[in-house]
Amino acid sequence: MARLLAFLLALVVAGPGFAQSSPPASVVKTENIRAELVSEVSEVSAGQPFWAGLRLTIRPKWHTYWKNPGDSGLPTEINWKLSGAKADPIVWPAPSFFNIGGVINYGYHDDVLLLTRITPAADASGQLALNADATWLVCEDVCIPEEGKFTLILPVGSSKPADADTRALFDKARRTVPTESPWPARFGLSKAGDPTLEVAAKGLKPETIRDAYFFPAEWGPVANMAQQKAVVTANGITIPLKKGDAKADTSAKAAAPQQIAGTLVLTEKTGDGEQRQAFDVTAKVDPNFVPASPLSASGGESISLVQALLFALLGGLILNLMPCVFPVLAMKAAAFARLAGHECSAMRRDGLAYTGGVLVAFAAMAAVVVAIRSSVGDVSWGFQFQSPIFSLLIAYLFFVVGLNLAGVFEIGGSFAFGQGLTAKRGVTGAFFTGVLAVVVATPCTAPFMAAALGFALSQPAPQTVAVLLAMGVGLALPYLALSMTPALQRLMPRPGVWMDRLRQFLAFPMFASAVWMIWVLTQQTGPDGVIYALGGMVLIGFAIWLLRLSSPGSIGTWVRRGLAAAAVLLALGAVLKLEDGPATAASAAGGPSQGVNFEGWEKFSRARMTEAAAAGKPVFVDFTAAWCITCLVNERVALETPATRKAFEQTGTVKLKGDWTNRDPEITSLLKELGRAGVPLYLYWAPGAERPKILPQVLTEAAILSELHARR
Repeated sequence: MARLLAFLLALVVAGPGFAQSSPPASVVKTENIRAELVSEVSEVSAGQPFWAGLRLTIRPKWHTYWKNPGDSGLPTEINWKLSGAKADPIVWPAPSFFNIGGVINYGYHDDVLLLTRITPAADASGQLALNADATWLVCEDVCIPEEGKFTLILPVGSSKPADADTRALFDKARRTVPTESPWPARFGLSKAGDPTLEVAAKGLKPETIRDAYFFPAEWGPVANMAQQKAVVTANGITIPLKKGDAKADTSAKAAAPQQIAGTLVLTEKTGDGEQRQAFDVTAKVDPNFVPASPLSASGGESISLVQALLFALLGGLILNLMPCVFPVLAMKAAAFARLAGHECSAMRRDGLAYTGGVLVAFAAMAAVVVAIRSSVGDVSWGFQFQSPIFSLLIAYLFFVVGLNLAGVFEIGGSFAFGQGLTAKRGVTGAFFTGVLAVVVATPCTAPFMAAALGFALSQPAPQTVAVLLAMGVGLALPYLALSMTPALQRLMPRPGVWMDRLRQFLAFPMFASAVWMIWVLTQQTGPDGVIYALGGMVLIGFAIWLLRLSSPGSIGTWVRRGLAAAAVLLALGAVLKLEDGPATAASAAGGPSQGVNFEGWEKFSRARMTEAAAAGKPVFVDFTAAWCITCLVNERVALETPATRKAFEQTGTVKLKGDWTNRDPEITSLLKELGRAGVPLYLYWAPGAERPKILPQVLTEAAILSELHARR
């Protein structure tokens, strides 16, 4: 009914748009479509099948429809009028989906060839006339029904192929047609009647699958969805779906569908970009397959935009106290102390520049998040630290900043190419210090941040940008307030020799941060990552030494600069060796990372968690990552203390650890169900409780003991 109403509305709004071709020809042109009847052969053979097709070249930003058009629309129809010949049904290419104001359509854009197999009569002779009447609906924000009458005359004799361009057109069309799925499939129904499709596609490489989408073959059994949260593992693909609006036969014993058919489209990353693979899937209901219900937790309730903005502001403010940000913020505090005694205007400029750097970095991050989400789908906080390439580049950055703070080199002079780095004094240095603070803050999650980020990463672009900018304001606020308040400035110590000593001292936290990132790198790539990282740092150090020897106007200077550039390029070339390291492969195969402490813990799986909870056992789940300093600190001060270990043992708590150092679709999916965008995340499922409880991001031993020993 909804589709019919939409179609009638389109007729009223758009008016008639039917195309006429008189006399009939092989090409029909309208304002929105160029339609052409084409054949793969230039001469047919009696009784021998051949392929013909209706090619639709569609106006930019407009689309036509698949066999299941979705929430509205009508599929293209071809009515063949053949003398003695037989036409098979249309062979439909894999569709795309269009989300138009919440209305989900399935169809085609730009160019599509709808294939049909034609079989001439066994006694055909002379000429074969391919006559066809076709109708289609073409839509953008309005829909226009169109039609065309086509005739293509082919001689009958010995089969001869068409020209090379036409054959290439048919070959391209065949590559877009789904093949029969080689994998078994089934689906189970939740208590609410929502189906979950499971395709046993063993052997897939989850890290190469960017997207998996199931297009139901007919309207009704399955709802049309703008986004499907498919989980791809080495064991197969699981896609939670929603039940459709089709009315079941009330006299039937089972109102739920017994079979679901459709097209599964996988978008796979390749060395040259991406490619789509489409498979026709038919799944029967399996009464023994009970899909996991969406997980909810106390403490994980949804929030409004106003609450998200407030939480983001508070989370950004608290982020100043988190260990991952401290080295950079200590640098900023030292820079402010250096300005003590200067004019208030200089302090204000410095504070505003630092705040500008923070906000520009958060705005850039928001743009990246929105871009990735629009092209890939879901995105998580700190996702970039799951890339060994990013880990190595950040290790290099910490190392170079540390060398600068230690006085090994100064920005400027022979280092003019590096102007604008964080240690440069003045407004420029303050700006880039703000940028660096944001870069190193991303693996941390402070209190209040989790709920705000979970909200931001699931909302449209304006809300996402607003929440991330509010977090930036919170991060910059203490230094902005200091720069704008003379009374606070008077409390700062006077400049002196101690400032240079402090600056040199701050090099060591930066070196420690570089060591930490190298350790994270080893968890992602294996021991080889150490060789690449340390070797790259030696090359960077060598480049800095060469540049220190440079003097203006010397031929040797240009030689040394060339050698320095080559050394830096070699260091950056190390990143090309990292993406397929052994640790990454092990994680993809389900093996735990060596960077996360698994002693006494089981590897997390949703099945194990729900099984233990159903058995009435207390369950504690720790979602962590080697690159998350907050996670590691919580482990040392709260999770692995003698008292906590003893309490876990006495209460018989099942301890599960979800390692998110590398990408893990199951963990990512569960985080999103709970409205969280990253780690740390701690769940405690008390005996007999209907759902788990989300614990604070910053843990204490007392808080865990209180949860374990609380009366239920």
